[in-house]
Amino acid sequence: MKFEKEDVLLNVNVADKESLLKKISEYAEEIGFTNDPEGLLGSFKKREEEYSTGLQDGFAIPHAKSEAVERVGIIYVRLEKPIEWKTYDNKPVTDVFALMVPPKNAGNTHLKMLAHLSTALLEDDFKQNLKRLNDSQEIAKYIRKKIGANKL
Repeated sequence: MKFEKEDVLLNVNVADKESLLKKISEYAEEIGFTNDPEGLLGSFKKREEEYSTGLQDGFAIPHAKSEAVERVGIIYVRLEKPIEWKTYDNKPVTDVFALMVPPKNAGNTHLKMLAHLSTALLEDDFKQNLKRLNDSQEIAKYIRKKIGANKL
């Protein structure tokens, strides 16, 4: 799996979680992760209904395993202002990693993506360094290195 600067969205201004998931789904179509943004949005929403993907320290990892997904990928989004999201620490979300997996990769790939990302998000250094970076190229390089994107 590749993770490039095109997979990074900075200073995104949305009012709420639903607006963000819609924006991610539309952007996923622009960069070739889906040909069905409505289907992708539905998959993100269905997953959120099962259990919130909000973590802590302002991070969330919505994910979709769906026929609407063309290829495995992650989109990192940094919000301009925090939005409400059910999280472990009851704080709003500012940083989002949206994971997208087609059914053919739903087993190991999906679990590896979640494991690598979850491990990185347990490290305070990772979160702090990520929030300090402001260039999409540098952010992509940092994330790629920390989660081993090329090995997924």
